[in-house]
Amino acid sequence: MKSILRFFAFIVLFSIAQKGYSQDANFHIYLSFGQSNMEGYAKIEPQDKLGVDDRFQVLQAVNCPELKREKGNWYTAIPPLCRCSTGLTPVDYFGRNLVANLPKNIKVGVINVAVGGCKIELFDKDKTAEYVATAPDWMKGILKEYDGNPYARLVELAKIAQKKGVIKGILLHQGESNTGDTLWPKKVKIVYDNLIKDLNLDPKKVPLLSGETVNEDQNGKCGSMNKIIATLPKTIPNSYVISSKGCTAEPDFLHFNAAGYRDLGRRYADKMLLLLGYKFSDGKSPFIVQAPLGFDVLNASIPAGKIETINYESKMVGATRKATVYTPPGFNKKKKYPVLYLLHGIGGDEKEWLNGGNPQIILDNLFAEGKIESMIVVMPNGRAMKDDSATGNIMAPDKVQAFATFEKDLLNDLIPFIEKKYPILKDREHRAIAGLSMGGGQSLNFGLGNLDKFAWVGAFSAAPNTKMPQELLPNPEEAKKKLKLLWISCGDNDWLIENSKRTHDYLYKNDVPHIYYIEPGVHDFKVWKNGLYMFSQFLFKPVDQSNFAAYTILGNPAQTNIRTAKYPQILPDNKVLFKVTAPEASKVQIDLGKKYDLTRDSEGFWTVTTEVINKGFNYYSLLIDGVAVADPSSQTFYGMGRMASGIEIPNKEGDFYALKDVPHGDIRIKKYFSKATNSWREMYVYTPPGYENSTEKYAVLYLLHGGGEDQTGWATQGKANLILDNLIAENKAKPMIIAMLDGNMGNTGGVAGFNENALKAFENELKNGAIPFVESNFKVSKDSKNRALAGLSMGGLQTLYAGVKNSDLFSYIGVFSSGWWANNTTLSDPQYEFMKNNAATINANIKEFWISMGGKEDIAYENCKIMMKKFDQLGIKYKYSEYPGGHTWPVWRHDLFMFTPLLFQQK
Repeated sequence: MKSILRFFAFIVLFSIAQKGYSQDANFHIYLSFGQSNMEGYAKIEPQDKLGVDDRFQVLQAVNCPELKREKGNWYTAIPPLCRCSTGLTPVDYFGRNLVANLPKNIKVGVINVAVGGCKIELFDKDKTAEYVATAPDWMKGILKEYDGNPYARLVELAKIAQKKGVIKGILLHQGESNTGDTLWPKKVKIVYDNLIKDLNLDPKKVPLLSGETVNEDQNGKCGSMNKIIATLPKTIPNSYVISSKGCTAEPDFLHFNAAGYRDLGRRYADKMLLLLGYKFSDGKSPFIVQAPLGFDVLNASIPAGKIETINYESKMVGATRKATVYTPPGFNKKKKYPVLYLLHGIGGDEKEWLNGGNPQIILDNLFAEGKIESMIVVMPNGRAMKDDSATGNIMAPDKVQAFATFEKDLLNDLIPFIEKKYPILKDREHRAIAGLSMGGGQSLNFGLGNLDKFAWVGAFSAAPNTKMPQELLPNPEEAKKKLKLLWISCGDNDWLIENSKRTHDYLYKNDVPHIYYIEPGVHDFKVWKNGLYMFSQFLFKPVDQSNFAAYTILGNPAQTNIRTAKYPQILPDNKVLFKVTAPEASKVQIDLGKKYDLTRDSEGFWTVTTEVINKGFNYYSLLIDGVAVADPSSQTFYGMGRMASGIEIPNKEGDFYALKDVPHGDIRIKKYFSKATNSWREMYVYTPPGYENSTEKYAVLYLLHGGGEDQTGWATQGKANLILDNLIAENKAKPMIIAMLDGNMGNTGGVAGFNENALKAFENELKNGAIPFVESNFKVSKDSKNRALAGLSMGGLQTLYAGVKNSDLFSYIGVFSSGWWANNTTLSDPQYEFMKNNAATINANIKEFWISMGGKEDIAYENCKIMMKKFDQLGIKYKYSEYPGGHTWPVWRHDLFMFTPLLFQQK
């Protein structure tokens, strides 16, 4: 016995002697290497030496007596960070931005070994000697500072760094000297692989971040190399390319200037923060919002939990059933544990999580980092039937039904068995349920349906078996009182996301605290593992529900924001987060068609996350104590009879109005004196690409806005110019001029187009003011076959009135979201009478009479349907198109996109 004890004592002492140090997991080390842009070319400015956090450290690569630095020692990372007289480097602002966005307990250390003008071959340890032997004289002095072997110096310093911290990543900036070398990615891989091997690193945990050379948008002389650098991830899977687009350069166009280095360094940091899983702190306490790189990679140096398969008798099924059980590291039968029931999907069984998700590795790693409570995890077979295998037709009705039947098996058979076999805390606050896909639906159904049994509920990509919200949670108030955490997550490209969204919408509407977590991804284990990683860290701890909204992965500032404005922000599911400063207000709302109440914090900031907003352009107003004002963070647009805010929501179907690299026409703002109104008026005129140098005469579309808008509408809200640019570039529409007119007649300036007098006034202005001005000042054809008239809403009525009555002037008419009002026969009956008496002429003159609506939700829908029925009775020929979206600009953009290709095609 004594000999055994002596042996173990020897082993312990030997291990201590061999290691001789203790790594700090919160000291993150980054290796950086490359050529002149990595060593730093730009002059170090005073701002670069001020305010450097002492949490940002550099391991000195060479002796610098004048800086009072010795090789191999750590110093606060005040530049220069490479050698004694090098300049500012991307590493400076990489480190600064990291420490600014990481928790205060995390330090960042960098090692910078770079050689100006070198090829990547210098860092290939098998070619270093050969490279050094033929190096130019100006490089030999640099190489001498690294004892003739920069790679060896990098490894030497990295091993010193590993005594104190953990290497988290490798930064590379090189390529100028290898411009055009298509083998460059493979050469980089040799260096990367050598570093991984020589430093005993796990490539799944240590990414390579490679920056582009000076971009072509800055006239970079080596910008063509970026196409080769872009292919690096194909050769090194765990590598990421850092864009240099927009990073400013020195006059030599080879090196970045100081501002360019600061920007590039921030981009390196942004990418690394994402890989570490951190949300950008924006001055607040940073926290992890997604699983970091390597979270699911086995770490053999930490204690591991145990996986076992158990059998239990199911009275519900009438058979012996199986479950997989994870017991945590250091499991002790004398201690009582909380338990998580973790459910699989429709195609899995009790082994699916184990085979596809490695939950034991995820949980072991989290436990070793002190991020989760010690817990038991039970992974049952959620298909409660005698033949519960995932074979045959897994969608068969009896197998699908078995997933619902499992609720009784879980509650009456499995839970009692687990609580008898294992030392379990049996109260609801120590019991959680979560699952993926079909199991996610089960977790919501069973967890929310049995709040006396579960306080923690999680659903990852819940499947259609999820009950409808009202059935799922008929008593929201009970849920508010009993739930510790309700977690709903899904990939943004998951075809089942609607199941999660409808549940979230109901919870949001009923103010039930929950985390709605949308992340990039599809219906796979990448999303589900991240869900388990995040969800498990909340379990069996005190939870601050007021912070739930912070865990939403934020989207981007809306493109309609003013410069530097961070809010409103569009979330991945097209919800919008508003944040407004109004410290003296008593009530703040956002009016987006529906009014949303904002919540005030202690600093006077008001916030709200909206429901999903219609794709494309939407007007909105800020209501402060009931007064509608424009949001100072947003661009403003003339709409609703006043200047209002607007927000552009991303639209996957909106490619037709995207700004593309195609020839572009011009928007011209033209003032003209109208003889019709005896006043100065204004129109916006689109001229197609090539108009200035063309000798041809163009056809004209006279395009009208809606009520409460003006001549700016189609150019700004409507993006008419971009729609035509793209159509013309694709040869889908004839090059044409578009005259966007002001349809507001008289001095009212508002909604004045809904009566006979106003319509007559517009007709007069169109015929005797606008058309003569266009035909006198632009290269246009002056016959009817080269004129079209179209308008939306109020402009649609003006089109109906002036276009139909003057069919000898227009061959094409477009009516968007409009129609004669059924309840205003005083106005409409004379129009129908005119059409009845002139039907043959109208049909002969108008080549395309095109009517469109925004679906049943369009406020003009019923009037239009009644009008078209009347047209049918009168024998008026027309075409009808419908695009869902209501009475909104996204619909009218699509109308223009569909209408203009029809124009001027007939000879």
